[in-house]
Amino acid sequence: MSPNEFLAPTWDEFATRLALGIEPADALRNSRIGRPVEVAADGVPYPAPGGAPRDVLRRLGRRNTGRFAIAVHDGLAGPVDLRFLDRSQRFVPRRLRILLPDPVGRGRIVRPALFPGAAYDVPTGALGLRGRALRGGVPMRWARVEARSVPGGEPVGRAHGDAHGEFLLLLAPGAAVGADLPRPLRVRVTVFGPDTVPDPDDVPDAAADPLWDLPLEAADLSAAGAATLAGTRLPDGYVSRPGSTREVVVGLEGLGREEFDFS
Repeated sequence: MSPNEFLAPTWDEFATRLALGIEPADALRNSRIGRPVEVAADGVPYPAPGGAPRDVLRRLGRRNTGRFAIAVHDGLAGPVDLRFLDRSQRFVPRRLRILLPDPVGRGRIVRPALFPGAAYDVPTGALGLRGRALRGGVPMRWARVEARSVPGGEPVGRAHGDAHGEFLLLLAPGAAVGADLPRPLRVRVTVFGPDTVPDPDDVPDAAADPLWDLPLEAADLSAAGAATLAGTRLPDGYVSRPGSTREVVVGLEGLGREEFDFS
């Protein structure tokens, strides 16, 4: 029997070590998400043929703090593939591959950002737009969107598109404040998407996975990994097209609606 690490030898000791702590964050508010979201082991959610569809992916337990934890156990080694889900559609789903150090040692905390979805609770007075990305006249799934100030070219907002090609682009709180606020407010919006159209025929389980073409983004403990977790780094293979960037007038009352052609 190995000696106790924390208690005197007269006591039986059982300790669980943290391998990875996960704290999903609201990308707009840059804070912990208060409403429950789901974190699941990545995989095919509906593998069983026939019968009623049933999501079989293993969920991580959510603590009262809003955090999730993976404990050190025999056989645990990086990477850890996870998907982040919100059935209320307040946040757009993500798939992340977290690269753990080898060997797995002291627990690490990651704070992956989730971006506003169609049912997001838009703050009073927020500026932005609801948009839709099209490719060949049909919705383009999982677009990435960036807004930059005009003039200046500074980043003032980002968005992640959903499975319907829709996105909610809300400008950063400091993007339009001060006495010199231009009227109308203009931003340059760029839509990014995969260079090659994903083909479900190339994915054996595409019919059983609603997120079959959602990129699995890899993040380690480097600066590039931090940018991936923050959702500011484009997934591999994502590009912009000449026609997918244009200036947009952002109304100071309510959210406008725009369509972008990625063809």
